Amino acid sequence: MSYRAYDYDYDYDHKGGCCGKKDKHHKMKHYKNCVEEVLEAILFAQKKAKKDDCHTSCQQSINDLIGEKRVKKNTIPFLLYCGCEPFKGTGVATYSCHSKKEKIKCIHTHIFKIKELNKDCAVLELLDFKSDLKDKHPKQCHSKHGSACHQLDHKDLDDLVGTGICITVDLSCFCAITCLPAVHL
Repeated sequence: MSYRAYDYDYDYDHKGGCCGKKDKHHKMKHYKNCVEEVLEAILFAQKKAKKDDCHTSCQQSINDLIGEKRVKKNTIPFLLYCGCEPFKGTGVATYSCHSKKEKIKCIHTHIFKIKELNKDCAVLELLDFKSDLKDKHPKQCHSKHGSACHQLDHKDLDDLVGTGICITVDLSCFCAITCLPAVHL
């Protein structure tokens, strides 16, 4: 499936690529891989839906975000794949509970939001569920979210939140992307 320029009012130049087709009427950008093409479409849709900033398929999620039925949605969460396995991003956040001392919490997640694209790299924000972030037990850091399905199963999509933790990734490391339905973060 190709994410064509006229699908999301974005003028760029494309010469084929693994996911795209040549289109005589629209200039399109050449991509080295399909993941980069989908991430650019998602980023554009998120920016269009949120004017001030930072059945399920990627195309359906993009259409939901910028289509006429748009209802306060500003983010298309997604999973990336390295080979056959979903990519798990890891970051750390600080928090203070009932004391003035800051503590460190490890965050593992398979769910991301695109923040920026820069050449062959992307800045991704780690997303997680409110219920998982409330768990303050560091011992569970390494065992939590063993698989993408374990993290997602039986969770309420509306409980997905941004963590404020961003990582920079090399897009050439990924071979596939799966989008979740568009949400409001």
